[in-house]
Amino acid sequence: MTDKNESATVPTPEKGMNQGLFALLMLVAAVVFYSPALHGGFLWDDDTYISANWTLQSLKGLSAIWFIPAATCQYYPLTFTAFWTGYHLWGYDTLGYHLLNVAMHCAAAILLWQIMARLRLRSALLAGAIFALHPVNVMSVAWMTELKNTFSGTLALGAAWAYIRFVGLGVYGNGSAKGGRWRFFVLSLVLFQFAMFAKTAVSFLPLTLLMILWWQKKQMGARDALSLLPMFAIAIGMGAFTIYIERHAGGAKGADFNLSFVERVLVSGRSFWFYLGKLFLPVKLSFIYDRWKIDAGDWRQYLYPLVMVAFLAGLWLARRRIGKGIFVTMMHFYVSTSMLVLVVVLFMMRYTFVSDHWQYFGSMTVVALMGEGIANGLDRAGMWGKPSGLRLMSGFLLVLGVLTFRQCGMYASNEILWRTTIEKSPESPMAHENLGNALAQAGKPAEAIPEHYRALELRPDSAEIYSDLGNALMQNGQTAEAIENYKKSLEINPLNQVTQYNLGNLLLHQTEQPDEAIVHLEKTVELEKAMGIWPGNVYAYYDLGIGYGKKGRFKEAIVNYRKTLEIMPQLAPAQSNLAWLLATSPVAALRNGAEALALAQQATQSSDGGDPNLLRILAAAYAENGRFKEAAETAQRALGIAIMRSDAALAESLQAQIALYQAGSPFREEVQQP
Repeated sequence: MTDKNESATVPTPEKGMNQGLFALLMLVAAVVFYSPALHGGFLWDDDTYISANWTLQSLKGLSAIWFIPAATCQYYPLTFTAFWTGYHLWGYDTLGYHLLNVAMHCAAAILLWQIMARLRLRSALLAGAIFALHPVNVMSVAWMTELKNTFSGTLALGAAWAYIRFVGLGVYGNGSAKGGRWRFFVLSLVLFQFAMFAKTAVSFLPLTLLMILWWQKKQMGARDALSLLPMFAIAIGMGAFTIYIERHAGGAKGADFNLSFVERVLVSGRSFWFYLGKLFLPVKLSFIYDRWKIDAGDWRQYLYPLVMVAFLAGLWLARRRIGKGIFVTMMHFYVSTSMLVLVVVLFMMRYTFVSDHWQYFGSMTVVALMGEGIANGLDRAGMWGKPSGLRLMSGFLLVLGVLTFRQCGMYASNEILWRTTIEKSPESPMAHENLGNALAQAGKPAEAIPEHYRALELRPDSAEIYSDLGNALMQNGQTAEAIENYKKSLEINPLNQVTQYNLGNLLLHQTEQPDEAIVHLEKTVELEKAMGIWPGNVYAYYDLGIGYGKKGRFKEAIVNYRKTLEIMPQLAPAQSNLAWLLATSPVAALRNGAEALALAQQATQSSDGGDPNLLRILAAAYAENGRFKEAAETAQRALGIAIMRSDAALAESLQAQIALYQAGSPFREEVQQP
């Protein structure tokens, strides 16, 4: 951005161009160049946000998205509401989510163009097109989870436009916007709050607007600055809440996140130059970059922040000669990309200190500066506004589009993503770990196991890698080895509720160790409650019901089955197991024939009446209600199916129960153990 307000030669947004046509061309170009990613599958943590996110499935979940912060992995309720809406429109078809993300990114590019035009930058359209097609933005657009980037970016730009109109900058400085301008002030606050609900990374906006005021106005008054106080209040409040969630529910705590302030300064300075480099030379872009080894004792690492400070100071000192715009551009870039680490170490920083999607917002002003630089260069060459200049700009955009098209290819599937990442960063433990996870999810655990072992070689102290290795070993049928690795994981981090559950589940279903299984399953529930996770892992309650049932502790089993059905009322296995205990418990106070029959009927209907075990449970429920004829007939049907399936054990059990029902007696489980 520069300070040249050439109002006489620069067309305003209201005239001189067919804006609708250019906007349509930008959208078509974005769809074309992002097309390799449009049918890409769910990647990395897309399951947490979409494919395994229970809150998307019901109105109760939608309420939890807004009013129970721990119901989702991050408190970005507007983004999760968009996912909720998408789920109810197209389910888990990834094309819908990809198209939504591309549309939001294109909307952000169009808004960036429009704002720059209203600030009288002659290269506004070029800047918007560069932003739309720049390959550094592929991570934000091709990764479905990062709808939070494109959505919040669009809303933040909308808030910026409303504020610029409110204060009368650029083309709005002619007084035409004075009437009713306070409605634009209110609109800017509403849009900014919505942007923060989409992703709080846009909290930098009020500071950026303050710098734009200083850049555009010859003399900025106190009233101008005070008008931004409500935005600053929103940013500070929502930002502090996000940091709290990141540290306490998001897992951003431990040795990986205990960076000293000096180390954070070193990361901040180095990341500034890294991001600028990727913007001006977008090669070797990767999903994950190697995590730098930060050494406060290495004097060379101080060069990054020192040169950065000198660079920004030089732009400040030269502002009267080169204008304020370049300083504002670079300060916005620093604030929105590299300054955050001084405040909080994000969860993803356990793997890398830099990521393409972290410069989505910062790149906006830099591409505007690129556009102005290209315009000035063409102007000096006498090519600005001429066909030759248009051809050069079109060629430049085509190159960006081709780079974006090629970059999108790595987002086709989880396996391709991590294999490509390993090609670029072969020593990344995270890439090997997640390739292992992708292979296991694809039903190839034997191929996944070596990747996890390689990840452990690179990072032998990782509880998460031991846990993922345990998952692959369990899937491969290596139960003893899986249990061993789960236990190693819990030795390093006993507070991981997922590993606690996986170990408890394995001990319960694959070994005869219900006592130890119950310990880990109870720990799972305890940890989730302590972390504020709601409603928690429904299958932990379900497995506890099974575990306590195996121990003959029917009261505890019933309690946990009831908790399971509170969360997932239509879970047929929980319905049938609870029905069995309510019908057959040896303790009269625990029995409830009417409820048992209702649950057994629901469970049986879900299987179309062809499951002999469910028919056995339904028969017991009939008997508990004194309907012995129906009990015997139902048990006889179950017996016929069991014999047909050669299930001798079930057939023998049913024969004994049929004898009881024909004699007018209900079936009772063994006496409860102490």
